[in-house]
Amino acid sequence: MAIKVLLLGLLLIFAVDAEEKSGLQPSCGEMSHQACPLNLAPVCGTDGITYPNECTLCFERQRTKANILIMKYDDC
Repeated sequence: MAIKVLLLGLLLIFAVDAEEKSGLQPSCGEMSHQACPLNLAPVCGTDGITYPNECTLCFERQRTKANILIMKYDDC
């Protein structure tokens, strides 16, 4: 019984922790003012916009100074 309560408690902690994370940090690295590749690998930003790829999301973050994160690796 104690093990079940412990497991339930851990599950609850993990669920709350996962809910607090609203997006993934994009790997922008040291971005320069170069063009992004033309590959289509859509990412959904936390701003509700679908970007053609992670690079274009990074450039939008840099341009607007907004903390746009990756909600999912697909269309919004």
